[in-house]
This record gives sequence, structure tokens and C-alpha cells, in this order.
Amino acid sequence: MSVNYAASLSPYEDKGKCGVPEVFDSVAELSSKMDTLADVLRTCKYLVVHTGAGVSTTAGIPDFRGPKGVWTLEKQGLAPQVDISFADARPTITHMAMVALETQGVLKYLVTQNIDGLHLKSGLPRSKFSELHGNVFVERCRTCGRWEESGSRLVGTWLFEVGCWLCVGSMCVENRLPQLG
Repeated sequence: MSVNYAASLSPYEDKGKCGVPEVFDSVAELSSKMDTLADVLRTCKYLVVHTGAGVSTTAGIPDFRGPKGVWTLEKQGLAPQVDISFADARPTITHMAMVALETQGVLKYLVTQNIDGLHLKSGLPRSKFSELHGNVFVERCRTCGRWEESGSRLVGTWLFEVGCWLCVGSMCVENRLPQLG
């Protein structure tokens, strides 16, 4: 699965302002902003971070409304040209910075809108973040309700059609497999 997941989203007209150009600060401005951020992080008592598509763009996963975003291109009658799948994407420097902040006790919790699984792949403890829209690598058993993290297997596979390994128990899995083809 790649970025074509956006095609399966519920259609709606108002997708916000698409195609807004990116803004790049000068080195001096960026340095000043980094100093300010470092001061805030040193003095904060309870840091919660909210991330979105922008933290994964350097992993090759497009955002939605940026200059080459999925919805921006859709409005132009185009589709994103992406060569990476969610399974092959790797955490970015931003994902790893969140892990470092959590390890140092600064980051207390993270909330993400992303479904790409990169926060989980980065090593951020599962108990330290929530995924508002889910995760393409996490699936819930329809029989017992148990959550399963697959690592690289995308959700919607046959496993949870028949029940997770705990539900199958001593029953013969082969007798419960769906008929393919």
C-alpha cells in the first residue's frame, strides 16, 4: 500500500486550502527559532506534541495540501508520483527527535493524525502516543477485539477475517481460511 489510501477516503468537497507554497526561513531566522524552541523545551513541565503529514514527507510520503500534496494534485487532475510504500518507509529525523525527547523525559505524550506507522517504527513506546486515524499496520480482531501490530503486514489481511491466533486456539486454521480466487 502506498499513498493511494487517499483515494479510499470518504469523498467530501471542502478539503481546505490546497497548494499553499512552502516557506523557508533564512539560516539566521531558523537558528533563532531553534534557540527559542530549545529554551521552551528546557523549561516546559509537560510537553505534548501533535504531528501530521509534514513529519513524514521527508520519508517520501506526501502530505495532503502541500504543493505536491495528494489533494492538491487531485484538484489538478493528477496523482502523486511516489515510489515508496508504507511498509518500506523509514522514520524521519523528526520521528527520531520525538524518541529522543521521550527518552530524556521531556516529551510526555504525542498525538498524531498519521496512519503511516512511522512513530511506532521509530521506537516511541506505544503507551506514549495516540493515532487519531489509526495505523495501517494495526488491526483489531473481529472475534475477540484484541489489537495486533503486524510490523510490515498491512491491515485487511485474512488473519482477522477468521480470528486472531488466540481466538483460533486449538481449532484447525486451515479449516477456517477464506476461499481465495
